[in-house]
Amino acid sequence: MMSRCAKPMLALLLVLALGLGFAAGATAAPPAGLNWEVHGTGSGSASLLTGVSSTGPALPQHVGNATYSLSLSTPGPTGQNGVGGLCEFITGSGSVTAADGSTISFATVGTLCNEAGLTSTLHYNGTFRITTGNTGRFIGVAGGGSLTATFDSTHFIKIDGTITGL
Repeated sequence: MMSRCAKPMLALLLVLALGLGFAAGATAAPPAGLNWEVHGTGSGSASLLTGVSSTGPALPQHVGNATYSLSLSTPGPTGQNGVGGLCEFITGSGSVTAADGSTISFATVGTLCNEAGLTSTLHYNGTFRITTGNTGRFIGVAGGGSLTATFDSTHFIKIDGTITGL
């Protein structure tokens, strides 16, 4: 037979044990990634035959005022798309640099396509992966996602993905 104080004491100990078990499990879980978007407009050169070089101002989440740079420079096999333009597999690299000089570097792979003919607007659809070489407050970050861009008289770029380690 239990005393009147024993039952409430056991209930309190059970609640504390469950609470500590939950806290330990939450602490052991890997850190969740943050949604990261970068929107930029810029300029540079863009050719299906020689690749792309684009730079300009960017407005990324978790970074503040920034600039971006993108270089797509390893053209691969070329094929015709359904509207008379050409597409090719291409790789490249880029970076986003915050106002304080901290840099996030990335590698990208995707397709570069003309809209219609050889002189029409180029579109890039690919993926990116954050690489080593990050500086300042971005040392140790990781992540990846999609990268899309349109290269006309103004270049438009959008990076959309996940970043961890901020």
